[in-house]
Amino acid sequence: MQKIALIPAYCPEDRMIDLLKKLSELNFSVLVIDDGSGENYDAIFNKASQYADVKRYQNNRGKGEALKYGLRCIAEIFQQPYTVVTADADGQHRVEDIVKVSEAATMHPDSLILGKRNLGKAAPIKSRIGNGITRVLYRLTTGRKIYETQTGLRAFSDRLLPRFLKLPGHRYEFEIDMILECADTEIIETEIKTVYFDNNAASHFRPFADTVSLNKEFLRYKLPSLTAGLAGYLLFVILATLMRSWLVPCVIARVCCILLKAILNKAISFSEKLPIGRYLITSAIVLICDVAMTWGLTALGMNIYLAKLLSSLLMIGVSTIARMLYMRKKYP
Repeated sequence: MQKIALIPAYCPEDRMIDLLKKLSELNFSVLVIDDGSGENYDAIFNKASQYADVKRYQNNRGKGEALKYGLRCIAEIFQQPYTVVTADADGQHRVEDIVKVSEAATMHPDSLILGKRNLGKAAPIKSRIGNGITRVLYRLTTGRKIYETQTGLRAFSDRLLPRFLKLPGHRYEFEIDMILECADTEIIETEIKTVYFDNNAASHFRPFADTVSLNKEFLRYKLPSLTAGLAGYLLFVILATLMRSWLVPCVIARVCCILLKAILNKAISFSEKLPIGRYLITSAIVLICDVAMTWGLTALGMNIYLAKLLSSLLMIGVSTIARMLYMRKKYP
């Protein structure tokens, strides 16, 4: 199977040339994307062209856009089957580790391979904090447990390429979009060595702006659930007011919430992709729990509208726990 290395580069240093040379010697087809570094970096990219196919554009568009541009080029140039490895241009990823994740992708062509660093005390604090936040959010959002959410070293076969090409991210959030898109896919974490130069000074990651951008992707992933939940509650309020009852409005609102969520899931770039049988069973369980909780709270004297709101919020927790248990069983 053909091996392709995709290297997005913005204002790279000379160590990128050593990486490209070693990869070409190992029979990788190397594609470098100059993410608008400017004329001051012409010399470096001219050297890079000795070992790689270099694609350049004028203005900086962000790492995600560089990766997508590279993936589009790969889809047009190379014949299937092949594996793609994305690696950083700053030399942080060792050639041995690039080979390791590439081989893992060859063995598991339907899986996304992530290079897993040991983010201990040697790692820059911004890397530890950023990964810690996104690790928790990814677990709560998808039910999946992944240690390394922000690694730039990833490998996958041509089978996953169409799914990644449709993702919307332009900067570092594109890498979060990748693992969100693969929430229903096997994700394999492969141990790699942690390498940092000058406390990762060459990184172009913006701690505040890019962290906000990364984490908003989790909100967008859950947007169908949040929108459907709000619509369901408003429908309940209207029906309960008109019918002067709560049971029938509660059932109708929950069913409409389930249907609206399913419709919205199909309208976004990535969504919760669950087996229809499990989706219906989970929905039925949530419906029964919602009715029982609303009844119990009203029996204790709580206002019906407040009881329904509290029950709906608790159902979010029920759904999250159910998804975690399912994912733990499917991807132990």
